[in-house]
Amino acid sequence: MPEPSLLDYLKALLRGQQPPAIPPLPSGKGRRTRLRPAATSARRPRSKAAAPAFTLAQLPWRSLGAVLLFLAGQALLSLAGSSPATLALAVPLWVLALGLAIWANRHGEWALPALQPAAANKAALSFRRTPLIVAAVLFVLTFLLSGHNRFNLLNVVCWLGALGSLLYAFWQPGPRRPGWRTRWAAFWAQPEFTLRVGRHTLLLLLLGALILAVRLYALRSAPPEMVSDHAEMLLDLLDIRNGQAAIFFERNTGREPLPFYLAAWVGRWFGTGVSFLTLKLTSTLASLAGLVFMYLMGEELGGRRVGVFTLALAGLAYWPNVLAHLGLNFYWYATLTAPTLYFLLRGIRRGQLNDYLLAGVCLGIGLNGYTAFRIVPLVAAAALAIFLLHRSSASLRNRAITGALLLLVVALVATTPLLRYSIDHLLVANQRILTRLGEAERAYPGPVGFILLSNMLKGLGLFNYSGGSQWVVGTVRSPAFDLFTATLLLLGVCFTAMRYARQRQWQDLFLLLSLPLLLLPSTLSLAFPEENPAMNRASGAWVPAFVLAALALETCLRSLGQRLAPKRAAASQLAAAGLLALVAASNLGLFNQYTRAYRANSWNSAEMGAVIADFAASFGSLESAWVVAYPHWVDTRLVAMEANNPGRDYAIWPEQLAQTASVAAPRLYILKPEDTLALSTLQQLFPQGVLTTYTSQVASRDFYLYLVANN
Repeated sequence: MPEPSLLDYLKALLRGQQPPAIPPLPSGKGRRTRLRPAATSARRPRSKAAAPAFTLAQLPWRSLGAVLLFLAGQALLSLAGSSPATLALAVPLWVLALGLAIWANRHGEWALPALQPAAANKAALSFRRTPLIVAAVLFVLTFLLSGHNRFNLLNVVCWLGALGSLLYAFWQPGPRRPGWRTRWAAFWAQPEFTLRVGRHTLLLLLLGALILAVRLYALRSAPPEMVSDHAEMLLDLLDIRNGQAAIFFERNTGREPLPFYLAAWVGRWFGTGVSFLTLKLTSTLASLAGLVFMYLMGEELGGRRVGVFTLALAGLAYWPNVLAHLGLNFYWYATLTAPTLYFLLRGIRRGQLNDYLLAGVCLGIGLNGYTAFRIVPLVAAAALAIFLLHRSSASLRNRAITGALLLLVVALVATTPLLRYSIDHLLVANQRILTRLGEAERAYPGPVGFILLSNMLKGLGLFNYSGGSQWVVGTVRSPAFDLFTATLLLLGVCFTAMRYARQRQWQDLFLLLSLPLLLLPSTLSLAFPEENPAMNRASGAWVPAFVLAALALETCLRSLGQRLAPKRAAASQLAAAGLLALVAASNLGLFNQYTRAYRANSWNSAEMGAVIADFAASFGSLESAWVVAYPHWVDTRLVAMEANNPGRDYAIWPEQLAQTASVAAPRLYILKPEDTLALSTLQQLFPQGVLTTYTSQVASRDFYLYLVANN
């Protein structure tokens, strides 16, 4: 074979052709011959074998086309605005993208992460009789002692004792390990201590620090104002501080106890008292705990890289960040859905009874957290049914049935006081559900079947089309996910459906069906369909949604890496880092957009409270100030809380103004500029008063100050 010249080699590279082969050097048989250069010739460096040239044919162009079309369709809705016109343009693009995705899947371009195989546990199940009897006795005592809607020392001790005894009775022992004293002694007996941090751990630490910064960003100032739901929660916190330990808080159509007692502990521990900041800190801490199980969910359903992507997408997203900053009990739906589903799915796959017990604990805690969480037992039952309908070993099926029964018993014990209240006050405990699902407050505005179908379609469009019209919990009529995460969700649904069509893995079907199931607290608002979709009641659905988006991201990067040459596979890692940076920047912009819209829509109770606080600190008092009530204006209870005078309502009606003459001057009255009746009444009663205008930081939120300096 003639040896090619350097010019021939360069021409082949420039034309995108395979470079000509270099003929092998002659070698002797048997004994290796070492060739040495002549003494007079210059020493030449050794050259490595040339890497194969990269061609465009190596790119997964069908897959890239599907990604770009999905992204283009989503960009129309996220950037141009969600409307029927843009949706009509986006849907054809998505249909083409779906066709390309299926075509790419048939040609093997997609490489989905493998699901963890089932691991049948053949260990014999056992239980401890004495702790089980103790648990039964304490359960009955807890139920009997939980009347009158009050926690007390006795029923709390019996309640926790019943739950602890039940867990101990059925907890399965693991492999024998040395006791803690032996391990502690061995640890200190080492001559050296070595700290090892792997790449994965370091990545999690860096990502955790970034998410912590995102969750604490503008915590005091965003959102800037409270709404009436905050007033109701703070009044309940005042009741707890005054010794009224309720099992079910009946204000505002009734709410579960967990968020209130945790907020009371946070306010005392951090010294923030009964305040908006206390509510924000409580929900933010809960959100960080929930992210741990978001990572574990991703790892369970796709491996460690999927776990990292799930954590990143959920931790940087603006929707969870909004609910965490809002400080209301909405966040508990998603926070406790993640651990419940994680332990349940792991228990079904591994056949470990302990996982079912932990899932029961999380389910019971969640039922004590937020009304929307009551749909999770149905979701858990769906997971069990889907598993039993698929082929599996007999031992795993039997353990799944046994574990589900134990999960139900543990959850029942974990909700004993609330169960007693629900039996004693059935209508009050279910008032919110009855008014939305039934006609307790309002007749259905149309045929029930049509409303339900319409609600389901709108609910499924929450992530990519519109999150609803409630400005308190999100940006009005905009997708709940950012541009890139929403695109990944569409891809994730496609990939998971295609993998299920090929492999028939029960986890894939459950992951797809859990989305509409977890949307039911929003979509079942049949009497008030205008409240659907509601980003607070649908928040549990982001648990499978972020996992699906993370699966799509891992699939795209894995497919790209396998199609490219090994040295160029590092480009997929850079692409992941760049995409997550875009996700972070996009969600930060969405959060700031939400904050501006919230400020424009909320009433400025904080400014009024600050005015009254300054008035009391200078020459007046907290008891000589009032806000003249006006329809659909500021919540005057919030003004008192912002003035550091919680528990008081500063409202006074124009016909009651004459009664304030008996209060020693100076006196301060805050009025809405449109309230001409109140202004004329004040000027007639106290002609010596001085009228000024307070200029708010928000346009159209100015108010009048009427100061009466002396009698």
